[in-house]
Amino acid sequence: MGFLGSNFIPYTSNPLVKMAAFKSVSRSTLKEVQAALPRQIKYTKGLKSAVRQKVEDAQKKLLEEFERHPVTIEISGGTNATNISGTLNGHGNLFSYIGFGSGDKPLGAIREILKKYEIRYHHTKVKTVINITVPTKEEIFKSTPLPWATGRSWAKGIETGIAGLGRYLHINSPRSRSGKGIQTKGRQRTGRFNNTSYLSSLLNDYYKEIMKIERSPLS
Repeated sequence: MGFLGSNFIPYTSNPLVKMAAFKSVSRSTLKEVQAALPRQIKYTKGLKSAVRQKVEDAQKKLLEEFERHPVTIEISGGTNATNISGTLNGHGNLFSYIGFGSGDKPLGAIREILKKYEIRYHHTKVKTVINITVPTKEEIFKSTPLPWATGRSWAKGIETGIAGLGRYLHINSPRSRSGKGIQTKGRQRTGRFNNTSYLSSLLNDYYKEIMKIERSPLS
């Protein structure tokens, strides 16, 4: 098929058909547009890179605080850990008290969730609006079921309480999921589980940092 010249104007006898209007563009204007495109692309890439770095810095801080938290350290220590979180008044440790299995890695799911984020950009003529999606508390609580009560979250229980301390014994037992820790029928001691701030507090600080990034002036 042949090609039509640049000056060819198609003819139609139908009065209802309107021809598209053509507007000439000067060479200087065209050059300005062509020169602006690489600058715009460079700006967009730079903007996205800067925002992503800020989010990852905030995420890194969250993960570091999570790993330093006494509850995280204690659970990471398994059945032989000491109760450095103070939740059990020094009796045994959270790993055996909560009832994790000896080979369980209960913190792995939390770490994976905390690493997630999504950034969406909305460009207008005068500015760029960003929306950042990060994990919710509910998402984490849903991923941390108690081994003996799947409808409840052990991570939330750290903050609101996990009953049974009076009947808990930190001893070797074949009946124990972890191998070291059982619940007896009779009460062994007085006292109750000491609630402590954990993921909710860490996430609240994280959300504040994310909101700051979202509200940063971007033009």
